[in-house]
Amino acid sequence: MDSGTTTQLITVGATLGGVVLTLLTTTFVEGRKLKATQRTEALRRAADRATWLRDERVKAYAGLSTASEEAFQLIRAEFPELLKNRDVIEDRWRERRGELRKAYNQVELFGTDEPRRRGKELWKAARGGVNAVLAELDAKLDAEEPVVRKESLDRVLTGISEAGERFLEACRADVQGTAEEH
Repeated sequence: MDSGTTTQLITVGATLGGVVLTLLTTTFVEGRKLKATQRTEALRRAADRATWLRDERVKAYAGLSTASEEAFQLIRAEFPELLKNRDVIEDRWRERRGELRKAYNQVELFGTDEPRRRGKELWKAARGGVNAVLAELDAKLDAEEPVVRKESLDRVLTGISEAGERFLEACRADVQGTAEEH
């Protein structure tokens, strides 16, 4: 083999080696860029999901708070006037109870542990309290004296109010804790 051919072979071999090294380096660098892009995208999606979930929590917490306030107002303002007509009371309560339950279900779905627990207490305070008032009213109707003691209504209102305050404290702590994380 003559020296010109040898030189050409060495040059071609070195060039091919350089091309192969360039391809390998480019592939490695592009792979790292792709992984970094994927990680960034995953973090962005996680942040978007966390923001969405926080917004849904806030809506759920506000919904239960509003529904419980409406139930509270129904009991405080309308029950004393409607006690002579159990059917009207029951219809109005059934409507409010449905709204309260839907709102509680949203808290159960999106809320964290403490607001869920406190929301359940609020739901039970309202439901149990009104059921007790209705049972008392039924007993009074059987005795033909359709009057429920003011203390009974006050006890229900106090129970709802206290459970509502605990619920709001838990919601505040959850939302403030989530805001600090982001």
